[in-house]
Amino acid sequence: MAATIPESMQAIALSQYAKPSDYNFATLPTPEIQDPTDVLIKVYAASVNPVDVKMASGIAKAMSKDSFPYKIGYDVSGVVVAVGPDVKSFRIGDEVYARVPQDKRGTLAEYAVSPEFAIAKKPAKISFTEAAAVPLVALTALQCMEEANKKLEGGLKGKTVLVPGGLSGTGSFAVQLAKNVFEAKEVITTLSTGKISKARALLGESVFTPIDYTKEDVAKSVGTGAVDYLFDTMKTTTSLLKTVKRGGVIVSVSTIASGTQIKNVGMDVPVVIRWALDFIDWGYRWWCGRAGVTYWYQFMRPSGADLDKLGAWITEGKITPIVGRTAKFSDLEGIRQGCTEVFDGKGGVGKFVVEMF
Repeated sequence: MAATIPESMQAIALSQYAKPSDYNFATLPTPEIQDPTDVLIKVYAASVNPVDVKMASGIAKAMSKDSFPYKIGYDVSGVVVAVGPDVKSFRIGDEVYARVPQDKRGTLAEYAVSPEFAIAKKPAKISFTEAAAVPLVALTALQCMEEANKKLEGGLKGKTVLVPGGLSGTGSFAVQLAKNVFEAKEVITTLSTGKISKARALLGESVFTPIDYTKEDVAKSVGTGAVDYLFDTMKTTTSLLKTVKRGGVIVSVSTIASGTQIKNVGMDVPVVIRWALDFIDWGYRWWCGRAGVTYWYQFMRPSGADLDKLGAWITEGKITPIVGRTAKFSDLEGIRQGCTEVFDGKGGVGKFVVEMF
């Protein structure tokens, strides 16, 4: 029997751009099925990513035409409560997770809507809280690994991979995917002193080689030309370029996208800004190319098919979501504190997840 869907709901929403300390609840209309392939989800948990809180602060307002109230959140896990007439793979009552597209943003709410293509069945092995920690960061890590696997001669199997920030949301999935799925010979990651033992407990003793960035010069410790693939999650493309061997690959999610890439994902960028971003991207490619290294900035794509892959690997025990801090949806101050930690980008382990119940 179909669930009763209220006309309004509670959501974290802003009347103007703001930092997490100023977040508040708002009563908004419950999202509706608008397209034939839309799926309405009763939210059980939603995780927060740096892009969520940075965009909500107005950091990219020159390149985006946001409307208010500004809703926050892209990652969601929950239960399907309504489906559009053309939805084929999901029915009411299914437990699902998704990274919703830009135009469906707003998962820090009691209900969220997503097109079918972005949704997958939640792995039965994990909780809604764990599932909400997966989508954006795991999709990012997977799609970057696949890009490197294509660009690197012979693929990633048997190669050496460097992933700075191995206990970050994206980094933790990248380390596990590189070793356990793409079969890299060695995965090197950077961690602070206190996080090395945590990483071994969470990711596995034999999965990675740690470098304590608080005590060591990372580039010197890794060695010149020692790495086949650098996954840049922390703006290390230039500082760690010399660690990548000729013929190697850098895939970045932390530098900056080209203007063309931004336009292609639907952001209305002024021509002058687009040209400037294209020039910066060319500069990175040229600089890396001088060293014989292929550079690529990767935009994450919402994909239920990729979430299905990730779900299978979670079920097989090859990758594990890492949840750090949690807060109940009723705890506004807890949400503010968790989002502030994400905004500052310091000290966190894994993902911050907001639980609805």
